[in-house]
Amino acid sequence: MPRITVTDATTAADLDLAMEVWAAANRARRRPAGPLRTARVREKLEQGELVLLASYGERVAGMALAETFVDGERPSPDTGHISMVLVDPALWGSGIGRKLIEALQSRSWRKLSVWTRPENRRELRLYTGCGFVDTGHRAALQDGDEIMQLMWAANAEAGRSHR
Repeated sequence: MPRITVTDATTAADLDLAMEVWAAANRARRRPAGPLRTARVREKLEQGELVLLASYGERVAGMALAETFVDGERPSPDTGHISMVLVDPALWGSGIGRKLIEALQSRSWRKLSVWTRPENRRELRLYTGCGFVDTGHRAALQDGDEIMQLMWAANAEAGRSHR
């Protein structure tokens, strides 16, 4: 089995690779994006506080985008927010998503927040398997889909954070 490594994306070429993973994952989820959404994601990556790339052997196979959590208008420097974790669909189930989450958990943030769709069982398994818990918060996306917030805390306070 090839080795999984996670590195910071620091160049435009790295961001191109992250975009390729993003596009492949969206096609597999049957949510292909148009040019406006693609441009917005590229902008988010370019302005992102932390972009990670995961490689499976020599192949780039995953990406993550995270930034400091903002509570209202005030940044919470001890908490990170995960905007995206995506894995090349050909390698789903190979541990790449877990490695990306573990890399985020090893950063200076003591807590991490993420929103996901309740019906996304693959994502829920990933996050709960990495110690995230449901906060009980729900929201609706522009398309009406419900999303739920999960939290992880290094000190096991995840379920009580940001309620």
